[in-house]
Amino acid sequence: MNLFNNLSSNKERGQGLVEYALILVLVAVVVIGILLTLGPAVGQVFSRINLALGSTDSGVITSATAARTGGGNGNDVKVTITVSANTSVTVNDSQNASSQTATCNGSCVVTLSGVGPAAGTATVSADAGGTVLAPYDAKN
Repeated sequence: MNLFNNLSSNKERGQGLVEYALILVLVAVVVIGILLTLGPAVGQVFSRINLALGSTDSGVITSATAARTGGGNGNDVKVTITVSANTSVTVNDSQNASSQTATCNGSCVVTLSGVGPAAGTATVSADAGGTVLAPYDAKN
């Protein structure tokens, strides 16, 4: 009878370990879900703060702003760029990895077509040096 009690006790310890593992998996799934949901919003807040503080790595780019336009049912983003010297700029979108290149002489406008409905960030990089982030809002 003593042998049976020892076997039963070992099984219960294993059961407790499995319960803890299941709780840990459940917590991990919830945390991943929260991060996937709130991740883009947190990224937008960070980008806006970075833009408001002024990036120290702006190079020849004086400013860059991005806003949704009416074209493409609101899926177009207009990026207005001001530079201190003639340079070629590349604008990349955070949502669909599309990019546009333009030559700026003082200022220029680049339109990204077909971006997703969520809020995003346009990354403006100048050939003469520097990168600036320009966040834009979600589609209404």
